[in-house]
Parts: sequence; C-alpha cells; structure tokens
Amino acid sequence: MTPEDEEFNRIGMESRIKQEYAMRKTTREEKISSPTVYEVPTEDVQFMSMPMMDYIDLTQKLALARIQVRELGDRLSKLEKPWVGLSNGEMIELSEMELGSWDLILEVEAKLKEKNNG
Repeated sequence: MTPEDEEFNRIGMESRIKQEYAMRKTTREEKISSPTVYEVPTEDVQFMSMPMMDYIDLTQKLALARIQVRELGDRLSKLEKPWVGLSNGEMIELSEMELGSWDLILEVEAKLKEKNNG
C-alpha cells in the first residue's frame, strides 16, 4: 500500500468518525461543560451600530450569564444523584439486632443518611 493510499484511508476513517460523532445525541454533561453551547453567534447581531460602551457592557453581561449558567448546571448535576439504599447484608445485620421498633427505625435512618452523604 502506497503512502497516498494510507493517507486516503486515514482521511476516510476520520470522516466516518466525525459523521458518527455528529449524529449521536449530546449528553447533558457535555452540554454543561462545553463553553460553546451557550455562546451567541455574533454574525447575527448588529454590534457595529451600537456605542462602544454599550457593546462592552453587553459582552460583560454575556460573560457573567455564561458563568452563572455553568454554575447552575454544576449545582443541578450534584442534586441529581441516585438514592443509595441498604444492601441485603445491612438489612440482615439490622434485623438481627436486639432493638425495639423505634430504635430500629432510628438505626436504619442513621445508616441511610450515612450512605447518602446526609
């Protein structure tokens, strides 16, 4: 295989990979972490007709809004953690304790809080 053939095959493979990547759905985490997701296309906005101070103020507000959106996304992703329950071994361990029903409830609650960072 000639070097030209190898280059042609490499370019073809890269093209297929890019097409497959473009066709897949973007995950929520990728959208949050990607700075381009929240960018406003500047070619659609007429900045040339506005005074320079308004333009600077607008770009500063836009930068602040991008930061706030990312921070909110980070907070939301932290809130969406799965609930962690007791394992079978932990349930058996608690059932073997010589406790009254109220004490058992308090033990179960304490163990669940511990497992769910709370």
